[in-house]
Amino acid sequence: MKEKLDEIKAEIEQLRDEIKLKAHLGKADAVDEIEKLEKDWKSFLSKYKPIVDEAEKAVEGTGVALGMAADELKAGYERLRKLL
Repeated sequence: MKEKLDEIKAEIEQLRDEIKLKAHLGKADAVDEIEKLEKDWKSFLSKYKPIVDEAEKAVEGTGVALGMAADELKAGYERLRKLL
């Protein structure tokens, strides 16, 4: 009986250690992703305001580029949500 319990305990310890490691690595990945996305967010905002303020003067291609940047940011945040 003791051997069986020791075996179960060892299996649980191994699972626990694996999960702790994955959680730690996932957290580090999430922090890295947040930092990258924050830079992209600031860049997006710096382009967004002038385009909105001057919408009637904006070139169609500029609006398309901003839309693509928005799509990339949204996808990045959705990836991060899945990580967490």
